[in-house]
Formats: sequence, structure tokens, C-alpha cells
Amino acid sequence: MHTTFDLPQNAAQLAEVLGDFAALVNLAADNPEAAALVHEGLVEHVSLDYREVDPPGRGLGDWDTYESVIETAEGEHVATLHGTGRILYERSRDGHMMMYYREKLTFPDGTAETAGWLDGTAIIGGAWQRFPVIGTGGAQSGKLGIRSFRPTPEAPHARYDSNLLLTHTKHLDGAVDSPEALDRLLALLGSLICPAVNPETDSGRLEPPVRSAFARD
Repeated sequence: MHTTFDLPQNAAQLAEVLGDFAALVNLAADNPEAAALVHEGLVEHVSLDYREVDPPGRGLGDWDTYESVIETAEGEHVATLHGTGRILYERSRDGHMMMYYREKLTFPDGTAETAGWLDGTAIIGGAWQRFPVIGTGGAQSGKLGIRSFRPTPEAPHARYDSNLLLTHTKHLDGAVDSPEALDRLLALLGSLICPAVNPETDSGRLEPPVRSAFARD
């Protein structure tokens, strides 16, 4: 029987990045000075391609891809975005459809990536969702941040409210040296701000999901 396990070689550095991210979350929540780091009040124009596994109606296995243009309220270009996601399962506590997403942001001066869990039931009701952001190229390299978004009532599949918070952190230098390292770090950061994947039920046990909001009549 194995009594030891291997940690990533840069595990200590990843812990430092996690600390930077926690500080960033606190700053964004409590400190007006964070406004200097934030693109707020953005408009995201979305071109969505949604694929139903068992039409009509949404269900497990459905997936989508989308191309977005992110602008300020005045129409100034901020970034373009390519993303994809899939409904992976119903959360046992409440039957919400849980989706996993991966996105690439392209800014005029560099690139960044996001990934995380999204509550597919809550977002239909207009709830904000959040992903961690890691700069991966150009002037965005070494940046850490948060992307938040929600659909607008008037065009829920084509227009989103959006915010971006990005700042440099020295601890990212060399922390993302492979696709696996990027995935590991995004998952680690997402555990702080993304919805709980399968939180404890009232009974303390895993239960069959309640009737899903996506279930067919």
C-alpha cells in the first residue's frame, strides 16, 4: 500500500498564488481602491451555438460554444472571448444543472484564460456567475483576476452584463508552464468563487436530485 503521494514541484508557489487571489477577492469586495483594477459595467455581445443531446429541452450532456465581444458601455473594445461548456450533472441538493466552462480571452495586448463551474439553473434566473482569470500571453502574462457575468433580461442568450478584474502578481511567474498546470491552478482558484459542486444536503447524505428545472413535462 502506498503511504506517500506526489505534490506538484511548484506546490508552494501555487499556494502563494492562492493567497494572492484570496487577497484580490477581499480587495474587490471591500476596498474602493479596487476600482482602478476593474473594468466594470461592460457589455458582452454573445453569439451562441447550443447543442441539445436529447431535444427538445435542455438536459445532461448538452454543450455549447460561443464567441463574444466585450465592450465598455460607450462601445470601446475590451476583448473578444471564445468559450465552451457542457452540462455534466444535476446537483444532488437541489437538482440544479451544473456546467463546466473553459474560455479564452483575447485583449489587444495579450491573452488570458478562464475555467470554472457554472450553475446553469441559477444563471437562467439572472444570477451572477464568476470564473477565475489567469493571464497567459503578452501584456496579460502574470495577471490574476476574476470575470463575472450574467444574462440581460431583454436578450438572455445574446447580451450579458460583465465585469473584469485583473492585476499583476509576481507569484504567477513560472507557475503555469504547461496546460496541466493551468488547469490545476484554475480549478484551485475556482474553488473559492465558483458555485459549490455538490454541497452537503440537509440530511448530511448524498440524495437523488430533486426534479430539475430543465426536466421535461
